[in-house]
Amino acid sequence: MAQNTKNGKTVTADDGKYSEYQPGKSWDTDEFVASNSPITVPYKYAGLFLTYTMLVGFGLSIMLAIIFRFEETTYTHCRVANYFPSTSAAIATTPSAYVWRLVICLCSLPRLLFVLYCYHFYINVSCQLRYYRGLCHLCFIAEMLENLSLIGLSCISSDDNYDIHEILFISFQVGAMLHMILMCIVFKMATTRYDDVRSDTGIFKRKGALQRKMFFCVMNILAFLISIYFFFRHQNRCEPGVYSLFAIFEYLVVLTNVLFHEDTWKDFSNRCIIYGGRTHNKLMTE
Repeated sequence: MAQNTKNGKTVTADDGKYSEYQPGKSWDTDEFVASNSPITVPYKYAGLFLTYTMLVGFGLSIMLAIIFRFEETTYTHCRVANYFPSTSAAIATTPSAYVWRLVICLCSLPRLLFVLYCYHFYINVSCQLRYYRGLCHLCFIAEMLENLSLIGLSCISSDDNYDIHEILFISFQVGAMLHMILMCIVFKMATTRYDDVRSDTGIFKRKGALQRKMFFCVMNILAFLISIYFFFRHQNRCEPGVYSLFAIFEYLVVLTNVLFHEDTWKDFSNRCIIYGGRTHNKLMTE
């Protein structure tokens, strides 16, 4: 960089480009040019990353618990034979705990950001149906409760503090079920105006998306209710293998939850996340 004085003013040369310096004017803020190109990430790939990270991390946590901590993670107060660890028992022991917490670290921020984006998207849909906006608010609260509870129960394992972990697990499942039910209702209300446009091929995709959401929602609730049945049956009767059945249906609860979110992310597969961009403050201010 070279500086020359011309007619009482300082001219700065940088790579053959000249800009006039004016006293009292901030060079760094008013003349800053950022030439970095924006990074574009399609929602489709972001959703796939979150889905497969959650599924692979969850499956790996269960496998590691069976391989390295089988006796510890399948032990219950009844001391009867069991073959699969519960989710809480698996993610409470190492090395499974390290894997699951890494997954939560990678996925929590994108999931929370998507909650905000999804809320702002649906709340701005032009829908005149009664209670629509109120349901959008409730859906947002339920999804935030689900995600924050998931972070909490992942950080505080059942071995660390069983009572707090239990409360967080209950709030997670309640938030997840409420969110899935409300999301199905909100999605149907938001796309009602397309029902009469039978020539629009997008209708069939929207109807298919609603059916998938309802399927995962119903399967999640059924799996949760069945797991609760086997849990209390194990607590009261202490039958061999019953706790393993509870664990299997608990796995289905996690699986259907992840797939429901993956289907919700698919709704925005034609959109992109853009990081950064070109900024020229002088042009913006002028």
